[in-house]
Amino acid sequence: MLKSLVAFTAATLVAALSASAQTAQEDEAEYAGAETCKACHLEIYEDYARSGHPWKIHKVDGAAPTYPEGTSPGVWSPPADLEWADISYVIGGYGWKARFMDLEGYILTGDQNRQYNLANETLGLAANWTGYSASTAPRKPYTCGTCHTTGWEATGEDGPHQDGLPGIHGTWVETGVTCEACHGPGSAHVANPAEVDLSVAPNCNACHIRGDVTQIDASNGLVRHHEQYEDLLASPHNALGCGACHDPHKGTKYDLGGFKGQEATCNACHKEQAPVAVAAEAHSDCTSCHMPFAGKSAVATAITYQGGSVPKGDIRSHIHRIATDPGWNMFTEDGKFVATDDQNRAFLTVDFTCLSCHQDKDTGWALAVAPLIHGQR
Repeated sequence: MLKSLVAFTAATLVAALSASAQTAQEDEAEYAGAETCKACHLEIYEDYARSGHPWKIHKVDGAAPTYPEGTSPGVWSPPADLEWADISYVIGGYGWKARFMDLEGYILTGDQNRQYNLANETLGLAANWTGYSASTAPRKPYTCGTCHTTGWEATGEDGPHQDGLPGIHGTWVETGVTCEACHGPGSAHVANPAEVDLSVAPNCNACHIRGDVTQIDASNGLVRHHEQYEDLLASPHNALGCGACHDPHKGTKYDLGGFKGQEATCNACHKEQAPVAVAAEAHSDCTSCHMPFAGKSAVATAITYQGGSVPKGDIRSHIHRIATDPGWNMFTEDGKFVATDDQNRAFLTVDFTCLSCHQDKDTGWALAVAPLIHGQR
């Protein structure tokens, strides 16, 4: 018994010392760069490079930014009163919208021609220009590097500043969300891959949030963008990680496989919840009802049904749970947040889940048929 205890203690001590040594190596590690990761992880790199993550910010060299073939059509011009030579960086431009930074690194603001919204086929909307932060000064400092760049260091107004541009209140190692933004600095791993592992812990909640994780921010009848983690926490899937349904190295836009598909996700866990024939005949799937477009990143439209209307945004909800209580309101009275019950559970309402498609029906019909979809009586 004593011998076993000594052996266990020794093994535990060795493991602890090894872990401590690895942590120290990681703490001392520097960023190696995505191109270095590519040498050993080519397939993953090629998937990630076509996703939206590395295109969160894009340096402009006097010409329109380009995006991977088969993905974003890009931003065809700078704001109407400017030329590409007047722009230092484009923020986004992949999937939803683009904003622009001037030659001093400030984000351009104003009531028109400051945000470019890409065309949205789902909503039937053509590409268009809108204003951005019209109530602020003509330009605002760039402080968004935590979720737009890799190796961001916030430095404030006094700097240092990326590229020496005073409007950028920080510095970074690589533009966009690259490998080491999620896995950590990789130089020690590159030097000794057999002994030094990088983190593979899910890190989505570092960026797919907005403020207090116990509140889902809303505006104009829709959930605000990058609220997916708050959605998830208030959903029936709050014990699951994002990786249960998503491949983090692939994009969800442009059919790149970021969503693993209904068979591998919903059907794998909810075998007993197969929709009854009426839903199957309508060619709907789980996401049609449980993940309606109840959030907005760039654009939205209004859907009119019998007796009312509901906004339809460009981001799918991750709340999943549907309310059939006629007295439940999806949003708080002031419209700033999604409403939750005393167990912090949020609910989608039938105007989003049913009537955005069944526009010839009314709320009474939707509340009556919603419980029947999965064969409940």
